[in-house]
Amino acid sequence: MESDEHNKALITLGKTIRKLREETTTFSQDKFGLEVDLSENQIRRIEKGQTNPTVKSLLKISKALNVNIKDLFLF
Repeated sequence: MESDEHNKALITLGKTIRKLREETTTFSQDKFGLEVDLSENQIRRIEKGQTNPTVKSLLKISKALNVNIKDLFLF
């Protein structure tokens, strides 16, 4: 069973990724997914905090957003 703290962290991470995507790119979730080799559904679930993305996925996301991976966790 996942803790509330874990769930809150995933939600905050997802919001951070969405905010950065919307502020730094013109990509829809679908186009962003193509850019980082993830499905639109995976991007949607990450941004909603409904899944725990792998480090590999987070590295791809941070590279596409042109930020350091640690910047995804500044919350």
